[in-house]
Amino acid sequence: MNTPAVTVVVPAYRRPEFLSEALASAVKQTFADFELIVTDDGDSPEIAKLTASFADPRIRYRSNPRPLGIAMNHYIAFLEARGSLIASLHDDDLWEPDFLAELVPPLTSDASISVAFCDHHIIDAEGRPLTEWTNQNSRIYRRHLLAPGRHQPFLEMAVVHESIPMAMGAVFRRSILDGADYPARIGGSYDLWLAYLAARNGQAAYYVPQRLTRYRVHTGSGTARSGARNLHHAIYVRTQLLHAPALAPWRKSISNSLGVFYGKLALILLNQKHFRRAWTLEKKAFTLMNRPKNFLGLLKRTAFDLGRALWK
Repeated sequence: MNTPAVTVVVPAYRRPEFLSEALASAVKQTFADFELIVTDDGDSPEIAKLTASFADPRIRYRSNPRPLGIAMNHYIAFLEARGSLIASLHDDDLWEPDFLAELVPPLTSDASISVAFCDHHIIDAEGRPLTEWTNQNSRIYRRHLLAPGRHQPFLEMAVVHESIPMAMGAVFRRSILDGADYPARIGGSYDLWLAYLAARNGQAAYYVPQRLTRYRVHTGSGTARSGARNLHHAIYVRTQLLHAPALAPWRKSISNSLGVFYGKLALILLNQKHFRRAWTLEKKAFTLMNRPKNFLGLLKRTAFDLGRALWK
């Protein structure tokens, strides 16, 4: 059996209505030298049957006897990857036909590049483009400012600006995982952790400015369901990054980001009337924040939410 150039990892969890579209977008890639692993965290016969229905020898199904969570469901498939390059495609997202054709060549032609990435569309549950949201997302993550092509080093881009959509808009070298710590507690922030692993040793990144991915937002998506659990993941990852020696020049920015996430978690607890725990986290947030805009924003939101919680 020939070794594929790329391993595509599709984490699945009880969303067959979207998975079929995701797999179809992978099968239609103009770059065909890949294997695809559907890694099912729900151990679902329906997902297994749907995967088999494609009858494509490049696609194989694996499942976890018990749920591992999004980070480890990815990781167990990463460990099984035969390709030297890896790309993640969530079970509710879509790739444009030339996604791999655009992102693989920079990696194969330049050994110093650890990740190639693109911009992306945002779509709703029915697949309709959300243009304003898409443009705003590009601005938030500063991809509208990035020059096409090679960037080295790119730690600030990867970790501070979070410009690289590792979850569905990137192809990276499997070797970034060699000898790397990949703790289960990174959870839903596994994509930021992967971006850090790709950048930590001074490697290069390659940016393709086209929107080659369609990121779907719906009531069952991780974006829509993000709550206290995902905030705990975000806090854990940023705490690790805050103490990473390679990130010392950006410690102030990472500290502020960590404070913002502590503040978000405090507000959830405040609305649940866990006042003592909320205040403990707020004090932590205020200690870490160093930007007046974030500090004042949390103060105003706290005053509003406290009043609402007391009147409930």
